[in-house]
Amino acid sequence: MRDRDRFRLLGNYTTPRVRIGAILSCESRDCDVIVVGYSDARIPWPIGRRRGTAARGLVLFSQLIDAVRRESNQAICHWFGVTPQTVGKWRKALGVGIATPGTSKLHSHYTREPWAVAALAKAHSRVQDPERRRKIAESRRGKKRPSHVIAAMAKGRREMLHSPATRAKMSATHKARGTRPPAAGRPWTAIEDQAVETMRPVDAAARTGRTLSAVYDRRRLLGLPDLRPTNPGRPPKPRKGQHS
Repeated sequence: MRDRDRFRLLGNYTTPRVRIGAILSCESRDCDVIVVGYSDARIPWPIGRRRGTAARGLVLFSQLIDAVRRESNQAICHWFGVTPQTVGKWRKALGVGIATPGTSKLHSHYTREPWAVAALAKAHSRVQDPERRRKIAESRRGKKRPSHVIAAMAKGRREMLHSPATRAKMSATHKARGTRPPAAGRPWTAIEDQAVETMRPVDAAARTGRTLSAVYDRRRLLGLPDLRPTNPGRPPKPRKGQHS
């Protein structure tokens, strides 16, 4: 990657016109500062100091704030003439994360460099090494995963959204294996179905250990009469002012 690509800015930034002695608000220092001059960087920027102090530094305001939020660390250091530590301090003051759009773009370009391609190819070849995979499997076999790892895996699965096509494939695979989700409960056996078909629902529930509601649902799936007792219904309540 050439330097002009490494230090390329995503936005356009110009030097603000501020007179010497003006008062500006610096987001990094969280106070007002006095402009005492301009930097000699590729993009000159106002330099300010607090009242009563001699320490000077670039004033974090206006377009420089946009640059810190958007550009990569290398680009800001190159164009504004500051150190990476200063950029990190600015990002912390503005609540900017580790990766900005400029940082992500720079990392994307790095992955296409010859050295990065060679490193990825080497890593992939090691991952597919049968001997390495066998050693990893042996080291993990028989060891229970920590509770926080299991909880994190379960949370990730619950929050994962699958497409209808993926869900159809998963359903077909589980049906072919004969697996059932925990919510479906234990499967009905042939002996239990025989009890449902030949016995009264109450007796079938006692014999199979199922609930009476489950027996009625099973009879419906088997195409058998429901046999639920009919409730005669309650007589209507007398209206106000009427006697029963």
